[in-house]
Amino acid sequence: MAFLACTLLSVLAALPASDLPKMKKVKLTDGITVQLPEDFRPMTNDEIASRYLTYRKPLAMYTDQGGVVDFGLNMAATTWRYEDLDILKSFYKATIMQMFTSVNFIREGIEQINNRRYAFFEFISELRSDAKDAIKRPPKVNYTYILYTVIGENVYIVNFTCPAEVRSRWQPIARAIVKTIKTG
Repeated sequence: MAFLACTLLSVLAALPASDLPKMKKVKLTDGITVQLPEDFRPMTNDEIASRYLTYRKPLAMYTDQGGVVDFGLNMAATTWRYEDLDILKSFYKATIMQMFTSVNFIREGIEQINNRRYAFFEFISELRSDAKDAIKRPPKVNYTYILYTVIGENVYIVNFTCPAEVRSRWQPIARAIVKTIKTG
């Protein structure tokens, strides 16, 4: 526990004092909380629908006041067990690589956060329009920090995403946020 506190403090200390956001405790769902920047707000249903193509609404989605930086929690029923986290990590890495045109992994692994193990990936992704698309859009390049854990019969997915061009500002904050996740 002391190690996690020291790690969080060292990440936060690396930020210039003027860039350090005030954090607030947010209940994402029953039994799961996190500290988010004070100015984050819940996304509207329209914002979620326009940004995320999913058949099931996330459990929680937050964004900054500019609507540029997103943080969310999702859940999927699974046959995975908590003990299978290493295998689950390999599965989700392959899934991430298929979702984007290109992926540059910054870090990946299994980490212990507040007495729970998470498979995590930190990466830069690029998504380009397909040659068959009627409307060509400019490539979308994002920084993402994503974590997976199994609780009961569900995989919980924690996701922090922002445009890659603001990564230098948000990466230390993303790393600090995920260290505050608490379950149970």
